[in-house]
Amino acid sequence: EQDGYGDSNQSIETKRVPFFVACTAGSTVRGSFDEIAEIVKVCRDYESRGLKSGCQYDRSIWVHVDGAWGGSAIFSSRPEVRSDTHMDEIKLADSFTFNPHKMLGAPQQTTAFIVRHRNALRNANAAGAKYLFDPRKNGAEYDLGDLSYTCGRRTDAVKLWAMWKYYGRLGLGARVDQKVDELQLFVDELNRRQSFCLACKPWPFNVNFFYFPPRIRDKLMERGLIPFHDNNRIGNEENWVHRFIEVPEDIAQELAEVSVTLKLRLHEAGEMIIPYQPLTNQKADCFRLVLAGKKNFSVVDINHILDTMEKYGADL
Repeated sequence: EQDGYGDSNQSIETKRVPFFVACTAGSTVRGSFDEIAEIVKVCRDYESRGLKSGCQYDRSIWVHVDGAWGGSAIFSSRPEVRSDTHMDEIKLADSFTFNPHKMLGAPQQTTAFIVRHRNALRNANAAGAKYLFDPRKNGAEYDLGDLSYTCGRRTDAVKLWAMWKYYGRLGLGARVDQKVDELQLFVDELNRRQSFCLACKPWPFNVNFFYFPPRIRDKLMERGLIPFHDNNRIGNEENWVHRFIEVPEDIAQELAEVSVTLKLRLHEAGEMIIPYQPLTNQKADCFRLVLAGKKNFSVVDINHILDTMEKYGADL
């Protein structure tokens, strides 16, 4: 454990060799991004130590980046967005996937799987059926049928190609950056209201938050746990400790019931469908806001969401 590799030495000696490591680029709930370069470095260092110990393998660990939700950030040209999401480190991985039908709003389903190694998919999946595939025909290298075990498939790539052709990389990047800006406006307004609190540090594309009805808020204030609120934009990361709290277990049980009941009320009233889910650092389920597609998300929308939650949740 002391050298940061856990029991990797033991694994090498017993020839239990890891072959696959998955990184996350935008987790579903928290929206977090793994530090891809650091993970790749650990894998490559591990491989080099294996070679030195006499094990006969090279590049045995395939590093994949699952960017199903957050991978569309690769279109952003903003340095701060690319840094927070580690998009410039994707090139170090062996493969990368993202779903344009999520954040970018492409028709469902549109999934891109990108491999850095030429012919890797063909070598892994090709059946070489002679009645279907002939390397002597014109454009044989563009026949994707033998790259997948499903052989025939829908032309999902056309959906992404059409969007890319119409909007260009800058246009798709602007769509990504717009969501970052709009969610920051949501966080700013949320921080102005005593009825709400962040459940964790927000990532560029996910905001997790609690709604506190007056009776829950009063209990938190009695214990000195009510989070810091003001009208200023959030500064450096150290300030986040003042922006959210870990809800005590006894209050968390009540708050979990509040979240469920409030969602049902909002749904039944025809106002909104907003998801709630667990977080590893919280004992109560929290609400989650993400933005997808092309629709603008204005200050009017933000105030409507928060005002409506306060209206329907005040007596909970």
